[in-house]
Amino acid sequence: MSLHDDSGNPGSPEQEEILRLRAEVARLQLERDDARKTSLRPPGRGAGLARRIVAIVLVVLTAVLACAAVPALYLRSEVLDTDRYVATVAPLASDPAIQAEISNKVTAQITEAVDVEGITREAMTELGNVAPRAAAVISGLAPAIAEQTKTLIHTAVSRFVASPQFQDLWIQVNRVAHQGLINLATGNTGGTVSIDESGTVTISTKEIIARVKTILIEQGVGLASRIPEVDAQITLLQSPELARAAEAIRTLDRTAPILAWLTVLSALGAIAVAPQGWRRRTTSRVGLALAVAMAVLALGLAIGLDIFLGTIPSATVSPAAAQSLVDTLLTPLRTGVRFVFVLGLLIAVAAFLTGHSRPAEAVRQGLARTGDYLTGKLGAGQAEPWQHWLARYRRILEAIIIGVAVLVLILWQYPTAAVAIWTAVIAVLVILLIELMCRPAVVAGQATGTGQAALPVAGGPPEDLNPTRPLP
Repeated sequence: MSLHDDSGNPGSPEQEEILRLRAEVARLQLERDDARKTSLRPPGRGAGLARRIVAIVLVVLTAVLACAAVPALYLRSEVLDTDRYVATVAPLASDPAIQAEISNKVTAQITEAVDVEGITREAMTELGNVAPRAAAVISGLAPAIAEQTKTLIHTAVSRFVASPQFQDLWIQVNRVAHQGLINLATGNTGGTVSIDESGTVTISTKEIIARVKTILIEQGVGLASRIPEVDAQITLLQSPELARAAEAIRTLDRTAPILAWLTVLSALGAIAVAPQGWRRRTTSRVGLALAVAMAVLALGLAIGLDIFLGTIPSATVSPAAAQSLVDTLLTPLRTGVRFVFVLGLLIAVAAFLTGHSRPAEAVRQGLARTGDYLTGKLGAGQAEPWQHWLARYRRILEAIIIGVAVLVLILWQYPTAAVAIWTAVIAVLVILLIELMCRPAVVAGQATGTGQAALPVAGGPPEDLNPTRPLP
């Protein structure tokens, strides 16, 4: 059918071509809208519903397994990795609460072993025999001299505990004492650190007392020569809950690798079993489930820590020392919880932004417009050959960048939340840089009908085509 202009004459070939192209664009847009509605339409009853239910169950299972896998992996790394354990407890040597606890208990052990009051009383009695007239006065000085001697011993112990020599000794003692945590996980007994049926954790002070004895002798304290070789113990923790939790700790230690793999397989299974059109949504739910699980675990740790500290007798261990010790030992676990929490949020956000929802499309289109603006400001003009090459292979390059980021998180020995955040930030910045650099070639390809859609995130729909927009 021929086309006529307003005067009734046949339309020019250019006008016919423009109208034909507009009709074709309108048809393509209608097909795209129908395809999007089809992909977003929930699957029908039957198999589709069953797959959705299974996917939801696996998402919940992933969250439950993560709550068990993270503490299990923490326990396994702390128990089996001596260097990791020593690095964790090394800062305790400089903690004032720990220093005060050790100073007080070592001083008490020395004075009990030497019987300062008895020795002082005997010395005063002998001195009274030499000077009978001053015997009454001299004997009355015995308690004061004994107290001063105890103060002198305590001062010497405190100075040693605050010295770099004690920090080195603390590391050595804890490296040997690490066997105690292995005993707790494996159920063995013996070693420098022992854990009895009442949940009491003790550490030997033999080397500390020997060092203090040497210091006192060098200071001219003759009484120090009478200090025997003491192999006493200091109570670090005492809680019945610790003994009752030993079996659970051993179970977690044995099942840590299994729990970790089951968590990963459950997450992948939820995504794989989800119906077509629900997989991005399921991926986002997996990420949110991990984040929620870690939030619940963090809350449980806070409540459980308060309960556990309440079971420790204050007469055995000072509350400040117990708090410092437990907080330090739980630092790697809290770090692991934060890492998985951030990782879950990143997965949820990434799945959301690559989806077909209106907010996700708005974000992608906003990034595309920003890229057009920046390339227009920084380097408008004809695209270079390397930009065409970059535009052609940008999706492959971006997939490689994402794969490298995932490998960094997997191979990092002890990743933290900061590691996850910075890895994601660097990966996103590199992807945005690729999109920005190849943007002129993408726009040129769209103008000629040979380019791919210019989207900063792979997997999104093409930009909206306007059938009423004038075509060149």
